[in-house]
Amino acid sequence: MAISNLQLTPQFVQAVRDAVDVVEIAAGYTKLARAGRKWKGLCPLHKEKTPSFHVDPELGFFKCFGCGEGGDAIKLHMLLSGDDFPAAMESLARRFGVPLPPPPAAHRGARARPESGPDAEAVLDAAAQWFRGELLRSELARRYLEQREIPAELVERFGLGYAPDGWRNLVAALAGRFSVGDLLAVGLAGRPEGGGEPYDRFRQRLIFPIRNASGRLLGFGGRTLGDDVAKYVNTAETERFHKGLLLYGLEHAKRAIRETRRALLVEGYVDVLGAVAAGVEGTVASMGTALTTEQARLLARFADEVVLGYDGDTAGETACQRALPILLGEGLTVRRARFPEGEDPDSLRRKAGAPALRAAVEQAEDYVLAEIERRVPADLHRHPHGRGQAGRAVVELLRAVPDPIARYGYGRLAADRLGVPAQLLWQRLGVGRESLTQALRPAPAAPGGDTPGRRAEQEALRLLLLTSDRGEALPAPAELPPEEAFYDPDLRKFFRAFRTLYVEGSKPRLREVLEGARDLADAGEKAAQLLLESDDSAGAPPLADVLRVLRRRWLRHRLREIQQEMADAQRRGDDARLDTLLAEKTAVNAELHRPAADLPPTGAE
Repeated sequence: MAISNLQLTPQFVQAVRDAVDVVEIAAGYTKLARAGRKWKGLCPLHKEKTPSFHVDPELGFFKCFGCGEGGDAIKLHMLLSGDDFPAAMESLARRFGVPLPPPPAAHRGARARPESGPDAEAVLDAAAQWFRGELLRSELARRYLEQREIPAELVERFGLGYAPDGWRNLVAALAGRFSVGDLLAVGLAGRPEGGGEPYDRFRQRLIFPIRNASGRLLGFGGRTLGDDVAKYVNTAETERFHKGLLLYGLEHAKRAIRETRRALLVEGYVDVLGAVAAGVEGTVASMGTALTTEQARLLARFADEVVLGYDGDTAGETACQRALPILLGEGLTVRRARFPEGEDPDSLRRKAGAPALRAAVEQAEDYVLAEIERRVPADLHRHPHGRGQAGRAVVELLRAVPDPIARYGYGRLAADRLGVPAQLLWQRLGVGRESLTQALRPAPAAPGGDTPGRRAEQEALRLLLLTSDRGEALPAPAELPPEEAFYDPDLRKFFRAFRTLYVEGSKPRLREVLEGARDLADAGEKAAQLLLESDDSAGAPPLADVLRVLRRRWLRHRLREIQQEMADAQRRGDDARLDTLLAEKTAVNAELHRPAADLPPTGAE
């Protein structure tokens, strides 16, 4: 996830929306084929055998009828890359040539440095290229990779490099293109505290480029090939690079993770390469640091389950125990791959072979259950005084499980092991009848359901939006049905936004309608479903006919309302209201029973 300091003005956001090409974004992840004016292919968001992913280039929307995802080009980029909205805006602006706005006023001057502008990428790219060249010239680095059995294909794919021994190799190599200030700003160089000549941050180290989920280079990590006490060193923390927000290897692993909904989380760069070499493509690393909530949240964008592949030593055990509540808190299922004492994923691959590593991942145990067993020893009945302490430890563990149903199930198992009534633990865990009933209640159906009436409303809106967006002739404002003709509240909001713009004299474009319906949650996704779910072939009904169907349905509904209102007015003795309703009833009846060819404009109110 990139750190973006852009000022996201409405003008800039709209410029990006106008510039992005949803087909180009989708085509980078899946093969698309023409299907009329749309494109179709296998969904890049989930694994499928039959194409159900549709892209409309004219309207800039996508919809997958397999997994249900839909929306505009920006949402597609965010789903595929893992970028948040600000990072997506910056990434797409650079990709599609939209000028970046200046940083907010509070950051100008002090932040007019390479990390906040395009020069930062140029510096990092130049350094990456230089590191790769040095790797080809270094017998030491090549011999190390051979000893670790890292395939050349992975060296190339992950862009590995080498920083030779010496204090100013990189500084000197890039001196003709970039200033020392540029190198300091992106964390590639340092300066002694007391002042003096700048020096290379990376010396005699194997270099690992670190990118965000969308592949943007943000910094580097280096593993010593000498006798340096610090085994691993990363780029200094900058405005661009925060290792606690990044997962090494995610740009390569995200597709496999999304397809399997499972990620293998390891500790180090070489562990990622070793696991991938063994065929476990969906592998990422937390770069040796304690797992952060932001990293867990980033994983949850792609995975439902995480297998912890930390080292099999005491430090690895401690790291797993610290990571567990963080991952559970993001709604992830957590399993633990067990390695022999002193082994890590890469060493297991080299000693026992790739099948051994794959088997360890496939056979990973439910880590919550394993922790219950660890915190509640099997011989606890021999130590009654320890039961309370174990019970508190279990409650602390299970409180991190957000799903009340899962918490309920784990609580029952823990209670059996503790030898106490399950109700006692459920009470401590806040799992009662009400919370379980709420969790088990099925999701409410869409308002109006998938009925013929709702489909008519959907088709009417689809045709109105398409007709307007293409610049074709629309019915006069007076010919539009009233808002009440749309029973589905979401579709009514879209229609209200459309009608308001049209009555005010503009030719509503899809973007404007979405902006007018901004109070509708997930408006882009609903618009994608609205516009792509229906067939727009030559056999589609004319717009006038669809509007007439809605008008007549509403008239019948209004007639029933009038009957009820007349009965109420009669009971109250309100003769004036009764006369008004009788006149309206006569007009409604006359319109309903008029031959179709003689019907007045459909929106006459």
